[in-house]
Amino acid sequence: MRMPLGPLLRRLAGATAIAVLALAAPVAHGQAQQASTRIAAVVNEDVITVYDIDARLRLVLAASGMPATAENAERLRAQVVRNLIDERLQFQEANRASIRVTDQELADNIRRLERQNSMGEGGFYAWLDQNGIARQTATEQVRASIAWSKLMRRRHARSISVTEEEIDEAIQQRLAARSTIERRVAEIFLPIENPADEPEIRRLAERLIEQMRSGVRFTQVAQQFSRSATATAGGDLGWVRPGQLDPVLENTVNAMQPGELSPPLKLPGGYYILLLIDRRTPDGQPAAAAVSEEQMVGLRQIVVPVPGGSSPQQVQALRTQAEELSRTVSDCADMVANREGSGSLSGDLGRVRLGDMPPGLRQLVAAQPIGRATAPLQTEAGFVILMVCERDEPAKAAPAQQFDREEIAESLTLQRLENVARRVIRDLRRSAYIDIRG
Repeated sequence: MRMPLGPLLRRLAGATAIAVLALAAPVAHGQAQQASTRIAAVVNEDVITVYDIDARLRLVLAASGMPATAENAERLRAQVVRNLIDERLQFQEANRASIRVTDQELADNIRRLERQNSMGEGGFYAWLDQNGIARQTATEQVRASIAWSKLMRRRHARSISVTEEEIDEAIQQRLAARSTIERRVAEIFLPIENPADEPEIRRLAERLIEQMRSGVRFTQVAQQFSRSATATAGGDLGWVRPGQLDPVLENTVNAMQPGELSPPLKLPGGYYILLLIDRRTPDGQPAAAAVSEEQMVGLRQIVVPVPGGSSPQQVQALRTQAEELSRTVSDCADMVANREGSGSLSGDLGRVRLGDMPPGLRQLVAAQPIGRATAPLQTEAGFVILMVCERDEPAKAAPAQQFDREEIAESLTLQRLENVARRVIRDLRRSAYIDIRG
């Protein structure tokens, strides 16, 4: 299980339909400036302005690929206000404990986010600039996540003990599950903090499912909206064995096919959305195809950007341009960022683990010959052409009876820390002075 490393645009949602991405009617400059600095909420000694909400909306719309419409803005406003309130409470509590986030910690987390999202070094900030998003809007979100994680570990990690007997029990469960087919599952968790919010949270879950069925990637939605610790990994729970999930989730997964999304699943704490990524046989081999997730590949890409609002004719012209680039690049040295027609996201992606890629892309890259460009892939960023420049042999799997006891202890600790963190933020919200002014 991956450790939480700070989500990419985590827990983002909604904003006002006024003065956002030119969604509403133009207003005079003075009126717009006054509206953007108007206080939308007070959280103890801190304020959240309309500008804060608008800025977060720009971020979530650009990252998720959701249409930048007034309707989407209005529907998501309440969710982003709630999440910004939680973020302020987390920062306040971290400040009281003298928790600080260093520039190096921020840089390390940004780099991890770039790797998780198949961006080259510097790609995250380039993406923000390309979409007209203030860098501070995104980095504040990342800093909040780092500070909260550090605070939870400092205060509660020592009180969470994992005994040797519990590790032995976990190992026995894994051994017993060797005779069953494992499922790789990803999750999105939307908590219900107030019973009165339940209908709205369900509607949000349904809208997210609709967006993902329309082509928005599950990993992006999870990184933006999920409140689970797995959000930083795009919701990926890893390989799940029978009995590890809640029975409601377990029964749903059992009836799903790889690539299928679940409907909204209500549990006592909130709603879940599940994605069944893959299945594998008892010997650990992927059921669909023998693609090693541990294999590392060196990738380069050319991105032909598609500006927002492009007409179908313009999109087709850019597609034709991308197809011509795909035919004419000769080798990895030719996959350069300054090639005519390419955007700022073009260039070297570095070494990428196959298991960190979406299943469809993983299969494509695993089968792609070295030094040959793929056909253009249409994404939110535009048309992407990939080339595999090197490929390592996958690491040999450890014998079935060998387990990393430290990894198991860390996994159990993280699960318990997440439960503690949910209780802490709930208690902070109950004791705080919160005034939402609309």
